[in-house]
Amino acid sequence: MQFKIIAARDLNEQARQQIAELCFTAFDEDPWSQYAFMQTAVHLVAILDDKIVSHALWTDRIFIIHGSVKVRTAYVEYVTTDAMMRGKGLASQLLRYLIEALTHMGYELTALQPEDVTFYKKLGWTPWLGDLYIQQDRSTYLTDENEIMLYPLSIRLKALLSHCTVDDTICTEWREGELW
Repeated sequence: MQFKIIAARDLNEQARQQIAELCFTAFDEDPWSQYAFMQTAVHLVAILDDKIVSHALWTDRIFIIHGSVKVRTAYVEYVTTDAMMRGKGLASQLLRYLIEALTHMGYELTALQPEDVTFYKKLGWTPWLGDLYIQQDRSTYLTDENEIMLYPLSIRLKALLSHCTVDDTICTEWREGELW
């Protein structure tokens, strides 16, 4: 299996179609038509026999933890594997590769909204226990119906997050579509 990191603008039509099919099968939506942020996303694909069999993407976000600590965050979405290839560890391999790549790119934190908390916990992701806020213009909104998981990539973030409690907060900018 081969891994490739490709910016959305550099995906060819065949790759775009294969990613759309994977995402539609897994999430019942075509990500290309859903959200504007997809145009600036970066994709990680796993290729086997010239076919994309597993996929994840990330977008850049700034998280503010504890009201003052700004953190460059790779927000991970659309993690999926071809239905015929599930159960073979491909998504786990893809996410391990992603963590390594993001660490080398200088990100301090990765985050995602999980479909399967147990799966991500096995890979070392941690549920965020505090409150989540979205800032839009000059207003800040509590988004208590959302759940995210974190994977710290830097020593600074590992130390910071090890001391977080349910009283801590994460805030990020509003974006079109899914907030988290």
